[in-house]
Amino acid sequence: MATTATNTTGTTKAETTRAKSTALTAVAPTAPMAVSLGTLQAASPAGLVQGASEMASALAQVINKQGLAKVINGRKYVRVEGWTTLGVMLGVIAREVSTNETDGVYVAVVELVRMSDGACISSASAECGAPDELDRYGKPIWASRPRYARRSMAQTRATGKACRLAFSWIMSLAGYEATPAEEMEPIEQAPPANASRAPVQVRQGPHAAPTLLISESQHRRIEGRINELRLDRERVKRWIRTKWGVERMSDLSPAQYQELDDRLEDFAEKVAVETEARQPPAPKGNGQDTAPAGIDAIAGAAH
Repeated sequence: MATTATNTTGTTKAETTRAKSTALTAVAPTAPMAVSLGTLQAASPAGLVQGASEMASALAQVINKQGLAKVINGRKYVRVEGWTTLGVMLGVIAREVSTNETDGVYVAVVELVRMSDGACISSASAECGAPDELDRYGKPIWASRPRYARRSMAQTRATGKACRLAFSWIMSLAGYEATPAEEMEPIEQAPPANASRAPVQVRQGPHAAPTLLISESQHRRIEGRINELRLDRERVKRWIRTKWGVERMSDLSPAQYQELDDRLEDFAEKVAVETEARQPPAPKGNGQDTAPAGIDAIAGAAH
């Protein structure tokens, strides 16, 4: 009959061996697990951060040299080309999943794919073309642009957003904001804090006088459009004086501003047609006033 050796405490040698083995296993240090992020690989999380910092420095050099960042409100935001550069450095490329249009608004879905095995590591959606995306003058930024432009910007924004979801921390290490520049466009276009004025009462004229004045930014815009269309500013002022009894463009109401803005191109077309139709051209030095009369004609019809 087989016997089992025991010690004075009644514990067998096998039980003692198992207990010692368990104790050694409990205190034995484990080897650190390798960490990888695309082409960036390290033996520990600390090593991964160190490698990411080195990659961020190289990325910053590319962004600065190629001008892939823009300053908005004093901060540096990287364009999508800079984000996709970071993706390629990590062995990742962007791939369009879908782009759909509803009522003029395009929604794109883009995913980031690892080049080594085709695995999707990030995805995002973005839209472009909504009528409530306005510039500093209250005009739609994208709603009136061609369809191809809205579709392309939706895809661009989705690409940048997918990169941001995966790699924003590396972009921060490079010294840039973690939001792509394309996502900041509405904020960049927003009116400055002092662009609007408090409601004031304007002088009465032959027509119903407005109560509110346009903002300073709207005033600058209408003056810029007059110059852009090469209209005679004094003739435009004469038109608004005749129609509304307003002496200065800064005294226009929002409704008057909108009507004037809509009519400027009509003024320019009428001036061009009447100038071309004026035959024969006046001889040089005859002292006649050959200034376009188009706006005056429209002003005469304003009553």
